[in-house]
Amino acid sequence: MRILKYDIEKVTGIPWKKKKSYRYLYRLACREDVIKKAFKSMRKGKTKRKDFQMAEENLDAWVKKIQEIILNTKPDGWQTDPQKRFKPVKHNPVIIKEFGKTRVVYVPTMVELWIQHVIVMILEPIIAGSSYPMSFSSFPGRGSLKGQRAIRRWIESGKGIRNFAQADIRHFYSHIQYKIVRKKLERRVKDNFFLHLIDVCMTYFPKEMPLGFYLSQWLANFMLQELDYDIKCKLKIAHHVRYMDNYTLADDNKKKLHQALLYIRQVLGKMRLRMKSDWQVFRFEYTKKNGKKTGRCVSAMGWLFYRSKVLIRKRILLHVERIARKLHKKEENGQRFPLGLCRGFVSLLGWITHSETYDWYLIHIKELVNVRKIKRIISKMTREVNRHAGMEKGTLQRTA
Repeated sequence: MRILKYDIEKVTGIPWKKKKSYRYLYRLACREDVIKKAFKSMRKGKTKRKDFQMAEENLDAWVKKIQEIILNTKPDGWQTDPQKRFKPVKHNPVIIKEFGKTRVVYVPTMVELWIQHVIVMILEPIIAGSSYPMSFSSFPGRGSLKGQRAIRRWIESGKGIRNFAQADIRHFYSHIQYKIVRKKLERRVKDNFFLHLIDVCMTYFPKEMPLGFYLSQWLANFMLQELDYDIKCKLKIAHHVRYMDNYTLADDNKKKLHQALLYIRQVLGKMRLRMKSDWQVFRFEYTKKNGKKTGRCVSAMGWLFYRSKVLIRKRILLHVERIARKLHKKEENGQRFPLGLCRGFVSLLGWITHSETYDWYLIHIKELVNVRKIKRIISKMTREVNRHAGMEKGTLQRTA
């Protein structure tokens, strides 16, 4: 028997079987154990929100409430209770500026997020199971580090890496039309009730995938799956990686790369999407017989790839140094280190660990921050937070 991999398999105890189409998904969405498991995955990193704390205190009642909402969310013509039907709220956008980019984010309510997690739990084996192996971002276990390792393997092999092509989709999330994604979903999901549940979640977003919605990243990845396989199988490109809406292609034949970019542009046009005008095809850096270096490195997923090393983009290094200076300043003033800032700093150090930037770390970071001390602080503060949370939970149970 195959080892259980997906959350839905762990809940039902039945291994997921790959099929051309799937039915009876709505039944899974109505199960109490599926709804409870969706809550546990949803609450990660959100334990301080009051609505999540309230739901956790009376979890069984909330699970039944979500179950009633899903059971009463059916297409017109079916007998349901209109008051218990799932009714999404119209959200006001929140504008966030980071890394020089302005993003419009929508924050879903707890009920909306809960139902989206239920949907994604069921869609995960369908979307992730059929996805192109070299597509990264927004999938569990498929971050930029895994993509970095893939490109490193290409370079080490030395085959099919003479030329690289890079392209990006213009305003990807804000230009995805839901009706196009819906048509692609209908080919795989033969369950009108389950599809209607997704329709209700996307009621106010017919012409965009809202950033902040858990469902958006999965549907966006699903939309580009067919194009991924076309690039690899039809166009016969030697190497191909997609990091959400960024394409990195490699091949010895430069003409094939130009044809591939033309094909991508045409397919994106059919999906009402546009490729950015800054696409490029270039020769990968190499050394001539006379010793002169030519070509240039590949910049993808936050990494800079050379033939003999991998570095990090300048803006990420500046971000790490900025946080290190903040921690150093707090230590000089005798102030308490914030737990979130410490965790963010240690997380960003992973970029340095998996690249050849140790010399930079010795000059810019080691003199400012003692990493071992920061890790001890995180461990101590985490224990304190968990202890207080346990005491509060015990007090609430005794009072109840």
